Amino acid sequence: MSERVIRLYSNTSSFIAGGGRDAEIHTLHEVGARPGEPVKLVDDKTSEEVGLALADPENGKLRVLAVASDGFPKIDGALLGWRVERALAWRNQLGLTGTDRAYRLLHGAGDNVPGFTCDVLGRVAVVYVYAEGLRAVGTLLAEAVMGFAKLDGAVVKVRARGGAADVQQTTIGKVEEHAVVKEHDIPYEVHPLGGLNVGLFTDMREHRRDLARVAAGKRVLNLFSYTGSLSLVCARAGAATVTSVDTSAGVQAWAQGNFGRSNLDWRDKRWKFETGEASRFLARAIRDKEQYDLVLIDPPSTSSASGIPWALGRDYPELIAQAAAVIPTDGLLWLASNTHELGSLSKLAHKGVRQANKSCTILSIGGLPPEYPTPAVQQHDRYLQVCLLRMS
Repeated sequence: MSERVIRLYSNTSSFIAGGGRDAEIHTLHEVGARPGEPVKLVDDKTSEEVGLALADPENGKLRVLAVASDGFPKIDGALLGWRVERALAWRNQLGLTGTDRAYRLLHGAGDNVPGFTCDVLGRVAVVYVYAEGLRAVGTLLAEAVMGFAKLDGAVVKVRARGGAADVQQTTIGKVEEHAVVKEHDIPYEVHPLGGLNVGLFTDMREHRRDLARVAAGKRVLNLFSYTGSLSLVCARAGAATVTSVDTSAGVQAWAQGNFGRSNLDWRDKRWKFETGEASRFLARAIRDKEQYDLVLIDPPSTSSASGIPWALGRDYPELIAQAAAVIPTDGLLWLASNTHELGSLSKLAHKGVRQANKSCTILSIGGLPPEYPTPAVQQHDRYLQVCLLRMS
């Protein structure tokens, strides 16, 4: 391993001592480290060792994988194995693990592996690497996960700054193209060898369970429905009807398959799968005076599906206003946002509801589940917001 030393300003040393694991390169004395190069961090004033990091100039960060008190001399399999073992113990305590379960095993800086995340999908791990230069360590991390979690294989997905289209992946061990995993005893099909998204977002697990508490007897509309996980929990909970809207016919077929795995015939007239764009669907629903007792909106941050550009911060309030127009008094509006850059989702919701000349009350506000830890000093890592509103 390289013995390159980077000297830190005192404020960066304090940031790392306080739990920070993603140090900004522009706060350092020295730059120019190669992507993925291991570096030793020392305090500029005391010359004492602070920790070990990987250089990630692609994202403008140093990824701090160990602090001096950890006692590891280098970034290697021993260090990564220790990280995985500790992370797995927490997920075991939460009751998440099992041969057919889906859960987040490693969540970046919160599990002291900044620059990397890992979802376990039954017998396979999916390791996400957030810079090309971190690929080699990502492979070591995947091997450690396979060993400690006793898995059959792993997929390492390298996600560069260009976004989902730039995802590159390699496999280790045995990985099937399709698998079925369970969450709260509900089966879902996942595609570990697919692109960035495998078909089930593990960060929504607790919110899916909570939706089941309010869906019984409701006319449910699920916009941006993807593979139908939110729709499915509502249907299983006794919703009167569930309408799922997504721009992709392929994911609609995937959702229909998920319904079938729960012994729900997707051809039943209670379950509708509409291929189309959310705002256009709502415009028609408003025109036809349709009413829904529970509307679910979990949109992407950006999209250009169906040739219509979508940006969360710009377009969400208008979509919320459209949704509010089809919800009767005492009906429910469930909203999600997957970026911290949006600001307060409840404030955005208020803006949209007021635009529809309606008012609402906040019933609950939520975020990431407990297997998504984040350093207290890195508040931006807590990206997920979920808000449940009641129309009044």
